[in-house]
Amino acid sequence: MTQAELATAACEGADVKIVLINNSYLGMVRQWQELFYNENYFSVSVTQPDFCKLADAYGVKSIRVESKAEVASAIAEARAHDGPVLIDFHVDQQENVWPMVPAGASLSETIEIPEAELLR
Repeated sequence: MTQAELATAACEGADVKIVLINNSYLGMVRQWQELFYNENYFSVSVTQPDFCKLADAYGVKSIRVESKAEVASAIAEARAHDGPVLIDFHVDQQENVWPMVPAGASLSETIEIPEAELLR
């Protein structure tokens, strides 16, 4: 939700690998609205920049990943690079992140990945 980290990584030459799971939404908010608010999506679809171009503007190496077949090579390329790297993983807009802890819940109430999603 912020790009200031790219400037810091570039200025400091930090050897960090930034992973962006990019579904063109405020992903966790969309997921909560899906699971707890009957898919009543409100203000979660966002206009966003081209994050690879943004990283490049800071002098940070960037890699765009648009298919599962590209994942392993992108990770290997990022790990081999000395300095900051942004990997922009484009995923399905309805992809969810698991496990998750609902708002106000304890860790013992963590929701694991539903079996239906395992079979996809």
